[in-house]
Amino acid sequence: MKALSTSFKYLAALLLVVFIIGCMDSKKPDTKDKLDIKINPSELKTDIPYIDAHNHLFGGKDGRGFYEAATHAVTIMDELNIKKMIIMPPPQAQGFGNRGTFFDLFPAVQRYPGRFACLGGGGSLNIMIHQNKHRKVFNRPEKNRFRQKAELFLSKGAVGFGEFTGVHFSFANDHPFHSVSADHPLFLFLADIAADHNVPIDIHNEAVLQDMAFPSSKKLERSRRNPSLLLENMAGFENLLKHNRKAKIIWAHSGWCNTGDRTAELSRTLLSKNPNLYMSIKLRPGIAKENKMLNLRKRIIPPQWLALLQDFPDRFIIGTDQFYSAPGGKQLRPQTNAVTQLFMNTLPPDLAKKIGMENPSKLFNFQGVC
Repeated sequence: MKALSTSFKYLAALLLVVFIIGCMDSKKPDTKDKLDIKINPSELKTDIPYIDAHNHLFGGKDGRGFYEAATHAVTIMDELNIKKMIIMPPPQAQGFGNRGTFFDLFPAVQRYPGRFACLGGGGSLNIMIHQNKHRKVFNRPEKNRFRQKAELFLSKGAVGFGEFTGVHFSFANDHPFHSVSADHPLFLFLADIAADHNVPIDIHNEAVLQDMAFPSSKKLERSRRNPSLLLENMAGFENLLKHNRKAKIIWAHSGWCNTGDRTAELSRTLLSKNPNLYMSIKLRPGIAKENKMLNLRKRIIPPQWLALLQDFPDRFIIGTDQFYSAPGGKQLRPQTNAVTQLFMNTLPPDLAKKIGMENPSKLFNFQGVC
């Protein structure tokens, strides 16, 4: 009997290990859903116009290539029926060089009137926030200087603020890891400024529902800058959303996740509670099935995600997060426009129109685009 009892204990322990591994596997990337899954040209109708609301220009290390990058982007826009593109500085950190500020980008896109709009702050204000990540109080002169910098972007033509970061992973050793609570005092102050001017804030913030070990994947293992532990960050994000309901917050990269926590269920909870929350859609193959907004193998939008889009039709926009460089220049990552085009073709037509054109036009106060 003692031997039998011991066997049951071993069996129970084995089942527990299998259960834990199963839970971990459920959030592993879908390796069968690769970028090289063939998409036939017939699937990529370009008669569905859209505004692509989250992109970057790569000007090279010396920054001289922004004009050529803008020209390249326009070529792609014409091919895909992208009516307008929003360009923003990538979120930057002290000590990693200038990857383009608003004042680098804006002159380049001004060559194409009506085709581009720009956000500001990712190359300056975001750095200020992360440099002061542990501070809780800022005096009036400091806040005045912050406001002056923010409002300067708007006075020069910016249509909002971005790209900002709460938690942002490092994907290479020359790429920083960012971590600051989304309810940092300067983020809350930026929300007030954005509300005053009726412009949105674009923020990248990996979803971490509870303290967890840093996720393991080949793309993340390329960098030594990521920590071993991630701290819960959704409470701070909700505090930012609640701080000023007139502030329009765009949570970037719905449909793409590196922790597994950004599910349709979490998105529904946050959208239900926060009427000022919007989400931009970034589609990449190879992510966990819970986070996947388009199943490439089946050519369908999973039911839980389609229901979410239909229940909140006014709260989603397209933001593909492409990096455009000069033609023939170094590409920072593979382009995935075909996946977005397939997604637009898969949406019900009325929903494609809202997500593609109507929602971003309203959100960014565009006139005469639709």
